[in-house]
Amino acid sequence: MNSLSPLNQWEVVAMRSLLLQLWRDDSGALLSFEWILLATILVLAMVVGLKSVQQAVLNEFEDLANAIGNINTTYQYSGASGCCASVGGSAFSDGAARTYNIDTCDGQRTVNRLGGPCDE
Repeated sequence: MNSLSPLNQWEVVAMRSLLLQLWRDDSGALLSFEWILLATILVLAMVVGLKSVQQAVLNEFEDLANAIGNINTTYQYSGASGCCASVGGSAFSDGAARTYNIDTCDGQRTVNRLGGPCDE
């Protein structure tokens, strides 16, 4: 004979029924798999996209560095002259005659100075 009271037997039957329902229910399994697949694809796309952004930013900084390096700071102004007086002018040259060799054989950009008026 069974030692469970009728109330406890009903609870056991209800629990078995609930567990059987949960075991047979697969309505959320496919949805969670789709979300995981979508999240994986999005993460991979973000990695590729961020790599492209990194390369674009590095190219812009390289262009900016080249532009700053090519600034010509030579200036010149003539003196002022007025009624019975004059002032001499002034000039400065940054030695733009210097030439540089950019070595790109090893994948790194290294600047080697070849010579110019400021060399010792």
